[in-house]
Amino acid sequence: MSAEKKHPFAAIVLAAGAGTRFGGPKAGATLPGGRRFLEAVVEGCLTSGADPVIAVVPPGTDVPAGVRSVVNAKPTDEQVKSLRLGLAQLANASVGGVLVWPVDHPFALALSALAVVDAARRTGAPIVVPVHDGARGHPVWFARETWRELMTVADGGARAVVHAYGARVHEVAVSDPGVRRDIDTKADLG
Repeated sequence: MSAEKKHPFAAIVLAAGAGTRFGGPKAGATLPGGRRFLEAVVEGCLTSGADPVIAVVPPGTDVPAGVRSVVNAKPTDEQVKSLRLGLAQLANASVGGVLVWPVDHPFALALSALAVVDAARRTGAPIVVPVHDGARGHPVWFARETWRELMTVADGGARAVVHAYGARVHEVAVSDPGVRRDIDTKADLG
């Protein structure tokens, strides 16, 4: 039995935002080479062994093959609402956790996602975050035990849940600056 099957997990790609500062939804935005942000992030999720991969997207967005699409009809909602739509799809899934990967982190490497998942397997930590140069980034692992808090947190979204877990959050150092490279505007691509 493969390591992935001994520790099955899902991934949720948060891609439903309006992308106001970017000039449009980032789900359809393209990297300098012409590849969509969504495709880059989905590939990282699939390479890390996630199954299923759920993309929460705005209406009318095509998702890559093999990915379950969930539409968030309100792209101006807080990001945690998209996360909740994705988690709802996993209620009956036989997974122990979920890798949450915002689409605005298309430069994060699959190797970093693998490091996060491996740390979750080794430590059993409820939350695992990648760290580059002392700063936390994405994608983030949330064990199933955290999902209730993610579904009900009143203020601050997933960040508030990470903060609430304090010392129980495991940080894994990665050499990938992409985990910290948040693309908010087109200038951030340069």
